[in-house]
Amino acid sequence: MEAKFNLNLYFFHFEFDITRIVGALRVLLPLNIFLLPAMIATYAAAGYIVWNQLSANAEHEVMETARLMLAGAQAMRTYTTTHVAPLLDQEQAKVEHGVQNMKQVLDVQIPEVLQKAMTGLPTAREQRILQSSLHEIHDIARRGQSDLPERQFFPESIPFHAATKEFHYFKEQYPHFDYAEAALDPTNPQDPTTDWQKDIVKNFRENPSKTEVSFYRDTPVGSSFTLSRPIRADSSCLACHGRAENAPPELVKKYGSDNGFNWPLDVIGVQVVSVPAELAHNRAAAAIKTVSIWLGGIFAGLYAIVNVIAFAFITRLAAKPAAP
Repeated sequence: MEAKFNLNLYFFHFEFDITRIVGALRVLLPLNIFLLPAMIATYAAAGYIVWNQLSANAEHEVMETARLMLAGAQAMRTYTTTHVAPLLDQEQAKVEHGVQNMKQVLDVQIPEVLQKAMTGLPTAREQRILQSSLHEIHDIARRGQSDLPERQFFPESIPFHAATKEFHYFKEQYPHFDYAEAALDPTNPQDPTTDWQKDIVKNFRENPSKTEVSFYRDTPVGSSFTLSRPIRADSSCLACHGRAENAPPELVKKYGSDNGFNWPLDVIGVQVVSVPAELAHNRAAAAIKTVSIWLGGIFAGLYAIVNVIAFAFITRLAAKPAAP
């Protein structure tokens, strides 16, 4: 017995064979018992693979960001060494030259001119008056020499200072990023090195072939990705950081002679960049959300297409008359 359903819509007439449809759905049920779990498992496996790949890509992107930050700091260090420091030295030399010229005028040239003028005076009284004036001029000049500029130490000529100050402005816009230069024996006592930074320096000293070290560490604001590179002292560094007695007097005057001297020609510090690990996780999570929606749509579409094709095939087979 066949059950049929007729549907009339104005100029269109539809007839559905309920018995045949139910029979086709019964045949589709075993297919879906196998197909649905298989597609769910495939979707989960694809999501897992995509998540791992996106997480790796996000971590790689964060590492490249950290490397760019280190490259920017190194560029600032190089610019300071090759342009700023020589310019400040040149200006300091001009000041020193001007001071020496002024001392030459006050101590030598003016006395010589006055002495010649004294020999030309006709009376002893006039000579004594000029001599008294000469001593008064000398006293005034001596008092004025104490106000003459002296050679100063400018932190702006130091690569460490330039790189850290430049990053200070960067951090105003990106407060969760951090940059530091840590030395085992810093010149400025106000630049202490933490224990974990000291461990990095020792690691580079024990492994000279290493050019960078990266790891995750816990911070008060969460996990942080850290990338570091070594700072090696060369012969040019010893002009200020060799023996204290050979260092520029203005440097010793500012920081003292207890720290930052007798550096070895080895790794003396590290450049350290810290990037929030949450940055990589958030990027991966945002990407996997978008990909999951697309994958879900694709798998749902495939599931529907397979069922429609199977249903059409089964109903067509059922519609063929049985062979006599």
